[in-house]
Amino acid sequence: IPAPMTRESGTFNVNGRTMRAEYEARTTLWEVIAVKLGLPGTNRSCNRASCGACSVLIDGVPFYSCHTLATEAVGKRIFTVEGLGDEKNLHPLQQVGYRYMAADCGYCTAGWEVVAKALLDKNPNPTVDQVKAELAGHICRCAAYPSIVRTVIDTAKVLRGEAEIV
Repeated sequence: IPAPMTRESGTFNVNGRTMRAEYEARTTLWEVIAVKLGLPGTNRSCNRASCGACSVLIDGVPFYSCHTLATEAVGKRIFTVEGLGDEKNLHPLQQVGYRYMAADCGYCTAGWEVVAKALLDKNPNPTVDQVKAELAGHICRCAAYPSIVRTVIDTAKVLRGEAEIV
């Protein structure tokens, strides 16, 4: 009996950088991002594609990285929270969210931030209901939902130039 193909190698475009990794054929995108490529910002929580903490964007579309095979993302544009901003240059979502305490414990933050970014990229003036619908797949253990929604709405105002971050 021939041995099954268990090793793969792929090139990933993560946050605009080309990165290469070797992995088993059954490896999730989360494992490649966090373990193989050393980008730990994306959290794995439930490992069942139900909490949203591991969300990343693939070609601008939100995906649960804990249930997406790495091989499905090879050659595609992947966006993680590390691409959003860093401690020296926070994205407005991060700045506003900090002020509103939208990241009480912070475990779900990486997931909802990248999904909110995708929403704001395609809809610069979302309604509260649109934000809630887009973030419906995210569970916040701290129940900071009102602060999260307010963060997205007010970040949209900042990005449109209608408000400033104070």
